[in-house]
Amino acid sequence: RSRGGRALALTWKGARGDHGGARTRHRLRAETPAGAMATACMMLLPLLYAQRTAMDRPRLARSAVLASALRGGGDDVSFQQQYWLPLESSPAVFNDFMRRVGVAEGWSFTDVYSLDEELLAMVPSPCIAVVLLFPVTRDFGAIDALRMRSATGPVPPGLFFMHQHVGNACGTVAAVHAIVNNQDKIAVGGGPLAGMGGADACDGDASGASASSHAQRFSSSRELQEATDSSARSGATATPERGAEVDYHYVCFVDRGGQLIELDGTKPGPLNHGPIQDDLLRDAARVVRECFVKGAPGAHFNVMALVADPDGEVARDAAS
Repeated sequence: RSRGGRALALTWKGARGDHGGARTRHRLRAETPAGAMATACMMLLPLLYAQRTAMDRPRLARSAVLASALRGGGDDVSFQQQYWLPLESSPAVFNDFMRRVGVAEGWSFTDVYSLDEELLAMVPSPCIAVVLLFPVTRDFGAIDALRMRSATGPVPPGLFFMHQHVGNACGTVAAVHAIVNNQDKIAVGGGPLAGMGGADACDGDASGASASSHAQRFSSSRELQEATDSSARSGATATPERGAEVDYHYVCFVDRGGQLIELDGTKPGPLNHGPIQDDLLRDAARVVRECFVKGAPGAHFNVMALVADPDGEVARDAAS
């Protein structure tokens, strides 16, 4: 699993590690020859990664520039001076964040293990938001071009959108986009999200002054920062230092008026991928396949869905 940043990269019979070998939790059993070989390979990964890094510094330098550009939302903001801890790409962490900011139980994040139809059918329904973590690499330009080609529709009214003015807060921004755009279903309580969205907080165009105003309120909220930092420390992987370079980025997909909307705080405004043909989850999975996976073949992605959880079973499964 990754942080705001680092995605689920390796899965061998239950063994998981974050890309680059920074921290790996070995769950392979070495009793069998196959298990011993796989364990040995996992132990060698940091060495292989270090060798690749030394041989490929120019490419990694370009990736770092792209990652830096995505840590905050625009040239006119001082995000370089403010960083929050990046959220791990884990449903348990995102659920913990929701509870910390006062969101009532009844809706929880869960893993989407595959973009194949058979496994998408296993995701609980209804799904009201999809959060994607994708790599910011040399392939980012190709991903962005495919996204722009797909997103040609107008921005629907009544959509909540905010720019990202805080470094490494893309996970929090994605979570807020998912929650606030579903306030007709989710009770946000009296916490820091109260009053965001709706007629009083969104001017209808979901861009420009509206997005910057929401971003300023977000970045100045001590409650949101404390909730983010606390949830970030609850993850299964080591928490990076504040301001650490991360090379992955979060975006969120929601349904607004039957349109598939992508919300990325580093963009000028929302991206409309057109009418939803099937349902939010499947249409978002299609965009991920056609724009993100196609743009960066062989890269690692992580997808989570915000789904109905009336009895808390989804949240308990995520926590376990």
